[in-house]
Amino acid sequence: MGFKKYLVFGLVLIVVVGLYVYSLIDGYYTLHALDIPIKLPVAVWVILPAVLLYLATVIHLMFYGTLGFFRFRKIKKDAIRFLENQKRALLGKKIENNDYKSEIFKLPGKVLPLLNIDPKRYSDYRVFDDDVADIMEAKQKVYAGEVVDLSRYDLLPDNALVVKNYENMLKNDKSYCATILKKCSDDKLCKKASIAMAEFSPISELEKYDVKITKEILDKLIDRIGSDGFELPNEKIFDIVSELGYGRDDMVELSKKLKDKLSPDERVRFANELVSKYPEIAGEAYLYTMFDLQLIDKARDYLDNSGKDEYVKYKHLLFLKDSGKNFDINMFI
Repeated sequence: MGFKKYLVFGLVLIVVVGLYVYSLIDGYYTLHALDIPIKLPVAVWVILPAVLLYLATVIHLMFYGTLGFFRFRKIKKDAIRFLENQKRALLGKKIENNDYKSEIFKLPGKVLPLLNIDPKRYSDYRVFDDDVADIMEAKQKVYAGEVVDLSRYDLLPDNALVVKNYENMLKNDKSYCATILKKCSDDKLCKKASIAMAEFSPISELEKYDVKITKEILDKLIDRIGSDGFELPNEKIFDIVSELGYGRDDMVELSKKLKDKLSPDERVRFANELVSKYPEIAGEAYLYTMFDLQLIDKARDYLDNSGKDEYVKYKHLLFLKDSGKNFDINMFI
């Protein structure tokens, strides 16, 4: 029975009983309490216990009803907060205001930030909340390789979902690399965008976006020499190898990479400039180029001016050449 019905029907019952008793007995009864006489109609004395019980019951119901109201209000607020935090957890955002007042949400609320919900496992599952369902759908699409507009979710640039979405953009269209580099904060993503830019942009574009040249990016640039009019000046290469701290073996590998990108004359000029700029570490790269181009006299002159214990391998190779042996330098270097 509802509280309002109880109030009405309980009061009606008491009044009916009182009137019925009064119709039968209209006299009075006097009760002495602490020598104080209390004179009331008999009908009142009959319904008095019922009235006291009625009042006690009303007070009891009102007290626990008030407690229930505040408890329900607390749960309702926690439910709203839990739903919002659930959306943030799905989006990989930081959970804020995770202090729940109701016991029913305290444990789920503490566990929520630890959950990593995989949308692929629940691709056909629709939750009751449209916002949550939309987030699950967007997350599924992103991890499936699609590009999704995430601007409505106000995510930070280093958010895992944003990073993956940018990777999808880059995979579908490398020209997105400039957009990514403008506000890139994830090292792996920045590296991928930089490598993508190195595959088609001029050096000036890389400098514009402060792209840090790595060995991998330098290799991409070298691979482009001669294609679509792309040029990589020797001085620029020298600057890059200086920044990268190239050693002897690196210089040789650099000369090998340039083998198919430069003409013989250009290779000789590059080798001369390289060994002139880095005499301590570019000697082997110079000798490799001379042997590869069969410019044995130039290699001989360089070796004759070297120390006794320097370039021993190349001196042995020179001895083989002088002995009439023909070989490809790449078999040994």
